[in-house]
Amino acid sequence: MSFTYSAVIPAYNAAATIGDAIGSILAQSLAPAEIIVVDDGSRDETAALACGMGKEIVVVRRENGGPGAATTDGVRRVKAPFVATLDADDLWLPHKIASQAALLESDPGVAGVFSLARLFRDGEPPRLDGEGPVRPLWTRTTMLFRTEAAREVGDFIDLPGRLGEVIDWLARSRDLGHRHTMIEKVLALRRIRRGSLSYDVGAEGRRGYLAAVHAALERRKRRPGQAGSG
Repeated sequence: MSFTYSAVIPAYNAAATIGDAIGSILAQSLAPAEIIVVDDGSRDETAALACGMGKEIVVVRRENGGPGAATTDGVRRVKAPFVATLDADDLWLPHKIASQAALLESDPGVAGVFSLARLFRDGEPPRLDGEGPVRPLWTRTTMLFRTEAAREVGDFIDLPGRLGEVIDWLARSRDLGHRHTMIEKVLALRRIRRGSLSYDVGAEGRRGYLAAVHAALERRKRRPGQAGSG
């Protein structure tokens, strides 16, 4: 299959997991053209460990600005016609990209593809054999997108609690008429670890999700013919 993509990993203090994340990309049956790790002002060895994973790894260092800003920085540097993203504490299964690439190539009207993911607890071995809860993830970890369409959407905007930026970004993508689809296969593994943004959303994190919903509603009100609608 002739399919060219770049992989982007935003990372902050991810020394404990960045090696596994990059390793899961290197293990893909369909190899990436480049892997861009955006070190978002980490205070640990994240950048050094990523640099040591191979010459195909591009490490970008920036001041801490949030996962959205780091993802935006990475997407801006992508050279390939497709871009995939991965959170630094999660993993891809070996045929993740190949499965999604086949769908994108068969349907030019689809801008982005997502998948199911299996959850596993930090400190436990990732389960590849069907054990553990499964969730549909409309998130960075499962996303494969057409680069041109991604750039049309624009920046990933960090919201309160630094959560909800992907929800907001996808809503803006849909506003542009982009179509997204979910592959009903487990193609990624989500690590549940204490201290991660998704471990305990909390009140501040919920503010981020609510901000994404509020922004979508405000955009809907501003559309022609929508003024005054509920």
